[in-house]
Amino acid sequence: MKYWAGEQPHKRVKIDHNYVMDSVYNYYKKEDPKINYKYKKLFLDNGAFSALKNDNTFKVNLDKERVLDIQEIIKPNYTVPLDYPFTPEMPSSLMKKRWQDTKENINYWAESSNLDLVPALHAWNHYSLEENIKWLYQNDFDYISLGSVLTTKNEFDGFFGDRQPSKSFIDSIITSQQIANKYGIKIHIFGFGSSPIMYHIGAFCGLKSTDSIGYKRKAAYGKIILPQSGERYCGNGEASFGNKKEGKGIDTFFSEEDKKKLEECECPICRTQPKNANERWEFLRHDWLRRTYHNKWVMEHEEAVAKDYQDDKIAYANFLDNTIGKSGLKHLWEYAKRRINHYKIDLLY
Repeated sequence: MKYWAGEQPHKRVKIDHNYVMDSVYNYYKKEDPKINYKYKKLFLDNGAFSALKNDNTFKVNLDKERVLDIQEIIKPNYTVPLDYPFTPEMPSSLMKKRWQDTKENINYWAESSNLDLVPALHAWNHYSLEENIKWLYQNDFDYISLGSVLTTKNEFDGFFGDRQPSKSFIDSIITSQQIANKYGIKIHIFGFGSSPIMYHIGAFCGLKSTDSIGYKRKAAYGKIILPQSGERYCGNGEASFGNKKEGKGIDTFFSEEDKKKLEECECPICRTQPKNANERWEFLRHDWLRRTYHNKWVMEHEEAVAKDYQDDKIAYANFLDNTIGKSGLKHLWEYAKRRINHYKIDLLY
């Protein structure tokens, strides 16, 4: 599963990227919208979900011509036609109307631009999910993005908007992918790459790609990501990210297994330090940018790990049993396995 590192441009700090996910929302009010950091490939979201959350209203106040102009100026490798996401409080009649408006924009983008489009899929029940995927297939799209699908409140209440792990959300992912498989369609899921655990669950489910800016936000709040695991506290001062443990040293926050993973880390930041967990922890804890580069490398490296198993799902499952299967989210991994291996497309409603 391709991992696109999320980005929110910073005036003073410019991070170089390989595959990066940015948003029209970050350039919407700029007179001269342009990317000021280096990258190899760019996936440009349309900003609709950010506008919906930040405006806290059912109306997305983005002008479609302005969105399209920015996309054509920046010329990303992939982009999303302006869509109209749902919130759980919306009546189904409004959701249907917003999907109709989304379809009209998809057609408009396809007819009036040469952009490589990854349209957003929205659905309010199982029947609409199948019908809406079929519509995208009939309009010659083989790569789509998962928007508001079989949605629950948990999707919208998460910290900084990252997709929150839950059985219902795993269900929506697997059901969407199972239906998409019937039509040879690949799926991108926004915000599901915030940790190695969720990344590998998504990869095992068969998703084509994901993104997240979690690597950067966690670094800013004092945390580092460990391979095939989760985040651990590393920062100091007020950068606690909800840390409730008493103590200041590495032994307060890291197990012996965590220390071993840090010592074995081959990221560009850790490689400058001796293979000593205490020294590396101290080196990372005093600089959020070091933590950012460390976290980004770890998440990008998870993609390489997943590729090693792309042709052997049994071996991949065994590998994950011995890694994320020992984490605090073991129950989600076990649920995803059962759901994929023993159930076909479920009628969730």
